[in-house]
Amino acid sequence: MATSTLGGGYAYDVPRTDPLAPARLGAGAEGPVKQPNRWIPRIIWGVAILMLLLVFVGVYFFTIRPLGFGTSLVAFTAALVPVAIVFLAVWWIDRYTPQPRITLVYAFIWGAAGSVGLTFVIGGAFTFLITPADSQQATAEFLGAVIQAPVVEEATKSAGLIALLCWGRRFIGGPIDGLVYAALIAGGFAFTENILYFGRSFHEAQAAGEAAVFWQTFLLRGLLSPFAHVCFTALCGLGLGIAAERRSLMLYFGLGIGGLSLGMCLHALWNGATFLLDMDPENPLRSFLQYYLTVQVPIFLVLAAMVLWLRWREHGIVRRQLSAYGRAGWFAPQEVEMLVSMRRRRRAEKWAAQHGGAVARTAMRDLILAAVALALDRHGVLHGKPSAKTRLHERRLLERITADRRLIAAVTRPVVRTDAPSA
Repeated sequence: MATSTLGGGYAYDVPRTDPLAPARLGAGAEGPVKQPNRWIPRIIWGVAILMLLLVFVGVYFFTIRPLGFGTSLVAFTAALVPVAIVFLAVWWIDRYTPQPRITLVYAFIWGAAGSVGLTFVIGGAFTFLITPADSQQATAEFLGAVIQAPVVEEATKSAGLIALLCWGRRFIGGPIDGLVYAALIAGGFAFTENILYFGRSFHEAQAAGEAAVFWQTFLLRGLLSPFAHVCFTALCGLGLGIAAERRSLMLYFGLGIGGLSLGMCLHALWNGATFLLDMDPENPLRSFLQYYLTVQVPIFLVLAAMVLWLRWREHGIVRRQLSAYGRAGWFAPQEVEMLVSMRRRRRAEKWAAQHGGAVARTAMRDLILAAVALALDRHGVLHGKPSAKTRLHERRLLERITADRRLIAAVTRPVVRTDAPSA
C-alpha cells in the first residue's frame, strides 16, 4: 500500500491502480456509468416555465394593463430597483455552491407569476370566508391585510418550494439551497406586487398633483423593505432545507410547517403595523420608521447573521468532505485548496482559459461544480441511509470529474516540445 505524505496535511492511504478512474468504487455497473438523458428534464422545465409565463401574461392583462401604459412603465422601472437588490444578495449567497440556472429561473417566475396568480384566485374566496357578514370596511381591511395576505401569499409562495422538492431532492439539498430558492420566489412575488403598488401610488400622485405620495411608497417598499417578502418565505425554505439535509420525512412536515407558520406571523406583524401603531397624523412616516427600526431591522439582522453562519458552515462542509475524498486518493491536497476557495477557483479557470481556451475553461468550471456537488451529496448521505441511488450518483459525479480532468490535461498540454533534442 503506497502512502506518501503531501502538502496539505494528509496522505494518499489507498492503492490506486488508476487514480483517475472510478473503478475502485467496488461493485456496481460494469464499465462507465451511463449518463442520464438531460433533454427530457430540460423539456419539462421549459414547458413549466412557459406555462408560468402564460400565467404572467394573464396577470398583466387583468391587473397591470388597466393601470395604463405610461403608469405601468413607471411602476415596472421602479420595481426593478428592489428586485435588483434581491438578485445581488441571491448571487452572493449562491455563488459558492451554485444551483442550476434553469431552476433559479423557474423559482423567480413562479414567484412573479404562479404564486401571484394563485393568490388572486384564492385570496378573494379566503377573505370572504374569514370576514363576518355584518363587518365594517375597516374590519374587512384588517382581516385582509393581517390574516388573508400572510396565509394565502406565504402558502402560494411555498408551493413553489414544494414543487422543487417533488421534482428532485437534489435541488434543495441543504439550508442554503432552500434559502436561495425561497429568496428568488419571494423576490419574484414582490416584483409583481411592487408594480401594482407603485402604479396605484403613481395614479394617486397624479390625482393629487404632487409626487410625494409616489416617492414615499417607493422609499418604503423599494429601498427600506426589499427583503421583507424574502425574510418571510426564507423561513420555510430554511426549514425544508434542513429537513432535506437530514433526509427525514418527519422533519419535512415539522420544520416546513413550522417555518411557514413563522413566516406567516412575521408577514402579519409587518402588515398589521399600520393598524396597530399609534400613528402621528401629522407625520405618519416618522411613526412607521420608528417601528421599522425597532422591530423589522433586528429581524432582518438576525436572518442576515444566520445566512452568514450558513455560508461559513457550507464552506467547512466542502473542505471536510473533499479532504476525505483526497485521503482516499481522488484529489491532491492542492486541488482541495483550490476547490474550497472562490479566489483560487477563479484563478484556476483563468489558467485553464489561458492554456486551453474556452474548452479548458468550461471543463475546469464543470469540474469545480461536480466536486462541490460531490461534497454536499456526501454530507447528506452521512446524515441518512446510503442507497443504490446515492452510490450511483456518486459514481456519475466521480466519472464526470475524471472526464473533466482528462480533458483539461489534453487541451492544456503543449503540442510542440519545448526542449530541443540533444545532438
